[in-house]
Amino acid sequence: MEAKLAQIYTPNELEILKESFKSPKNICVFLNFLKTNENLINDFFKDLKFQKLNPFCYLFKAEDKSILSKMKAFNEGHFYIQNYSSYLCAKNLNVKPNESILDMCAAPGGKSINLANFMQNKAYLACVEANRERFFTLQKNLKNYGVNAKIFLKDAKSIGRLCPLKFDKILLDAPCSTLAKTGFENVKSLKEIKALALLQKKLLHSALKALKHGGELVYSTCTFFKEENEEVLENALKSEFELEFLELDLEGVRAKEAKSEFKELGKARRIMPCENYDGFFIAKMRKI
Repeated sequence: MEAKLAQIYTPNELEILKESFKSPKNICVFLNFLKTNENLINDFFKDLKFQKLNPFCYLFKAEDKSILSKMKAFNEGHFYIQNYSSYLCAKNLNVKPNESILDMCAAPGGKSINLANFMQNKAYLACVEANRERFFTLQKNLKNYGVNAKIFLKDAKSIGRLCPLKFDKILLDAPCSTLAKTGFENVKSLKEIKALALLQKKLLHSALKALKHGGELVYSTCTFFKEENEEVLENALKSEFELEFLELDLEGVRAKEAKSEFKELGKARRIMPCENYDGFFIAKMRKI
């Protein structure tokens, strides 16, 4: 598997990927402005040191995670503990009030919470989850965080058929091999990766059918393999859809271009992991 990654990353970059798993990452906290405001920050975090990344996100030391997760404010839904790369996926969808928005593989709900915050519960938000247990986790989390959404226990591969041309914006954070989270000691087999890639292609095809003409979609994974990233997008480019890939706003995160013969994918990005965030793959497209 490492040989596959060596086709995408330089030796120095591969070393960065490996090193990123050797120590716990710092903790990103996302403020839930559906319930709280910045004036309460000092009340919540008065005994901890933190760095403000932007109005929504605050960075804490890795060892503070257990303190943060036991806080009353966390359990009441005033803030969400979330990897910064995940936040960037939702941010780049650039949702607005009065739009029709779909979070396609939504559990446990972090990105749905992001989306609801960005449009302040003033858009139609549909959240889909196929796994029954994860669906109830999603339902519980969205209620706790004050998110107004329609939640569906449904296989997202069917959404394009059931809701053609319905959504202005779609977030597809696809099920993947999670290599960027689990590390090189837990690499899935090639057979498993190919099965996931097939699922991702079907999900993206369904999403594009459900997307309005002129609508925008963010595709993301937390894995490094080309089969689950560039090749999924290449498959979409070769399908019946006409797509325009858009620039990403990654707020200073270190990233590199996607690896593809398709020049359209030059705007997709591979986020390089560091002590503050996980590696990720993100692409944004518009359906013409």
